[in-house]
Amino acid sequence: MLSKINDYLFRKHAQKYLSLTPREHRFVNYDKAKTVLLLFESDYTEKNPVIRKMIASLQQDGKKVVAWGFIDKKEITTSILPDFRILHHQQTDFFHKPLVTFLNELDNLTFDLLIDLSLRPILPLEYLVVYANAIFKVGLRKNDLPIFDFMIDIDTTIVSEESSEIITNENYLYNQIIFYLKSIQTND
Repeated sequence: MLSKINDYLFRKHAQKYLSLTPREHRFVNYDKAKTVLLLFESDYTEKNPVIRKMIASLQQDGKKVVAWGFIDKKEITTSILPDFRILHHQQTDFFHKPLVTFLNELDNLTFDLLIDLSLRPILPLEYLVVYANAIFKVGLRKNDLPIFDFMIDIDTTIVSEESSEIITNENYLYNQIIFYLKSIQTND
């Protein structure tokens, strides 16, 4: 019951924020993106090796990467760094909205590209998508709100052809997003 109320409040808040805050929508391909905000759901151990590989790959391509994650725990062991942090329940309010200090910090940053790698609706991350000051926002279709400029719709289980292992869905989603960002050419 409480999750339905929180979802309803998020939808109302997002609709109001999006209608009152004009944003420049523009396609940014992979080569032109210089700053990237990566949002993700942290694994329980907070090590996130797949996410760290993605960050390293983006940095090798000359991009400045800021990664913010969320974990469904009361306490975390990962230190908060300017470019990598994991939010948890104590850093959100009763309605799962990140605290004002985090939203203000996010408001002071600008990004060319936002990539949301969460595979299911996670309210703190969805709030971050809404409030992030990014020219182009990409993520998985999870609802009908217009918070993304480019949405990918994939199955939740992807099986590798060469082995019968399940590929980490975030890795598959990331690869699909990067593929499309590199493939789409614009004349602007």
